[in-house]
Amino acid sequence: MTPTTNTPFEKFAFYSVIGYIIACPCFVVLMIAAVVLMQLYGFKESEAVVEMIFLLGVVVSAVFFPLYCIACAVKIERSHFKALTQAEAELSDMVISDMKTLPPNWNPSGTIFVSENVVISSDYFKNFLWSFRKIFGGESRGFTNLLERGRREATVRLMRKARECGANAVWNVRYETSIVQKGWQNDNNGKNKLAGGEVLAYGTAFLIKDE
Repeated sequence: MTPTTNTPFEKFAFYSVIGYIIACPCFVVLMIAAVVLMQLYGFKESEAVVEMIFLLGVVVSAVFFPLYCIACAVKIERSHFKALTQAEAELSDMVISDMKTLPPNWNPSGTIFVSENVVISSDYFKNFLWSFRKIFGGESRGFTNLLERGRREATVRLMRKARECGANAVWNVRYETSIVQKGWQNDNNGKNKLAGGEVLAYGTAFLIKDE
């Protein structure tokens, strides 16, 4: 199966953030070492340069990095929706329904149970906005999009799996949704945070011979 998630940009964003997290402590250690060496050897004229570099690092950490993460999260979400639209167009020949009974003129064969699931993680920007939404109430569009992505992704994977099994229809499709939470064991202490949503899709796949 060709996944519609885990795109090259998503990998780039993930590894760039990991690289930043690793490089940030190293940068602080180098700055401290530079200041100590200048104090030991009396390089007073270089202190201004070190201070400017350190200030630049603080600005990047406090301003640029959060904006970069938000921009990556928005682009990943939009790219996922675009990939889902393309995948759904490629699978348009598959028949999928949540009905229990088949049309009387269908002659199905090769019946098989298929299921697929996906977990779509939330980002900190959505969690931050959700904290305000919990105060005033109303729809959380960010989490609505998150669950929509999960549902459509699970459906696409389900149809692809059915096609690999030689089927051209999936019937009696059902969905199960669960919330993946961080710190669920500390729920009584108010530390429960939404980390993502899992969607499980399952149904009966078969080949329609005659209509």
